[in-house]
Amino acid sequence: MLALAAEEVRARVKQLSGLMAGSTVPARSSRQREAATTKPAQLNFDDVQLNTFDLSSSNEPTMVLAASWQMPPHTNESQPKYFVTLVARQDINGDFHKIFSSVTDNQHLDVEPKFELIDAVDVDGDGRGELLFRKVYDASSAFVVYRVLADQVYALFDGTPP
Repeated sequence: MLALAAEEVRARVKQLSGLMAGSTVPARSSRQREAATTKPAQLNFDDVQLNTFDLSSSNEPTMVLAASWQMPPHTNESQPKYFVTLVARQDINGDFHKIFSSVTDNQHLDVEPKFELIDAVDVDGDGRGELLFRKVYDASSAFVVYRVLADQVYALFDGTPP
């Protein structure tokens, strides 16, 4: 789960650095090309919370990981703190498959909320659990309820912040 979360955070960092740098791609030195081909270093996450649920009472675990990560400062400039929430299911072979992810940072909470898991609930009384999240924006929050299907999530309720 942490490896899946690390992939999501790296993709977000790459996306944001591409937006800030513009469309030009700087030339790479041979050392940078060599580092790009090697396995990336493992990210050290903080505030890791892992919850496992059997939402459909079928012994198929649904896992929800929430964690944060901050890049070590290279200069006097402060680095953003990234928040990742990942929902994955485990198949019969023990492999994890991502079905939902949200990655944001503390500098973009006005447009991309941070998802905080509240709990698994049965909102419609059908015997299947749904995931209740709080979406935290920079100035407000709202709630969202997701039904977990085989390989996706479906929003049953998506509140809007006041």
